[in-house]
Amino acid sequence: MNTPWGPLAGLDLSGHDLAAQILAADKHQLAEGLVVECLFDQIVSSIPATSTQVLALDVETVIVDTRRRTGRWVAFVWARTRSSGLGRYLCALGKGFDTYLLEFSAGAFHAARMEEGRRVSDYQPLPALMSTLSGGRYTPFQVDTSVRDTNRQRQAFWGFLSEYYGKNLGERVVLPRLLINCAIQPYFRSVWNLDRAFVSGDRIWLFEIKHKFPMDRSSLGFGINDGELRMLHRLAASGIGCLHTILAKPYWSKDVGSMYLLNDLAMRARAGLIAKVLDARETTAILKGAAGTSGTHTSINGASSLKFRTMPASGFSRLGVLSDSPASLAASMAGLMLGNRPPDVTDAWLRSLRAPRP
Repeated sequence: MNTPWGPLAGLDLSGHDLAAQILAADKHQLAEGLVVECLFDQIVSSIPATSTQVLALDVETVIVDTRRRTGRWVAFVWARTRSSGLGRYLCALGKGFDTYLLEFSAGAFHAARMEEGRRVSDYQPLPALMSTLSGGRYTPFQVDTSVRDTNRQRQAFWGFLSEYYGKNLGERVVLPRLLINCAIQPYFRSVWNLDRAFVSGDRIWLFEIKHKFPMDRSSLGFGINDGELRMLHRLAASGIGCLHTILAKPYWSKDVGSMYLLNDLAMRARAGLIAKVLDARETTAILKGAAGTSGTHTSINGASSLKFRTMPASGFSRLGVLSDSPASLAASMAGLMLGNRPPDVTDAWLRSLRAPRP
């Protein structure tokens, strides 16, 4: 597998200078989002202590809308560890997606077709599979420089990610980006990386974490990209629920990144954590709403506009604020998954958390 930095098998992914270069090829919001995901992971890690019914899976999942007539939707699952619950997850994905299990060895990704949680093909090099699925179409993935703020990337990487992940940076952060940007995204444009996967009894859950501020119109609301929503709708139809979680920025501006969460303790008390269960009923209702068009900065490459739908803030549940203990936030999340809904979000509460721009 080739990358802009040379063949993957020849890259020293333990080097943080190279890691910084690789992440700098993406939007600065990606690096900043990874900071938020790290904080979110520390909250999520408390869930097993509050609910033995929730089991985390150590997987990276990539969903592709190929737009083909047959086999349109494809799911790729890289399981770092083959833990309990993986088979149930693959079975659920197989209800709505052509599913492939990935393994990484000797510097290369290989893929095998899965059906009903069982392997039904030999492993083959992932680039060969992608060429077959796409009919040989290949366009290098590039991100517009307008959404690659070098200073914000450096702050997020050297100010947090490098130290937080340490020797695990290559496997946990760099490899997933290379998998998406160099092995999958060049062949297809409609690609989504699912954040976290959990098994809870017979239910499969995805946790999605977003870091954004509300749209302020007649009432407050949050946008969701139309393509992402349709992908989540298909997951929901396959029996996979999504806990769509938002860390509401106290600064209502796209010009402020995520480093305030580390540098200003007072702002943690103004960063509201809210969530909404996106099941088939909810996604169907949201899709019936009017579509808007977002700016190019919201797209994956920073160069194209996207259609989006709006979810009223009042339709979310209030989990707390980031300064609350991880255990209490985790308990609220687990409760929401198990049907015990916390208090609803109100516009007044979100407005009370808003801070003047620094």
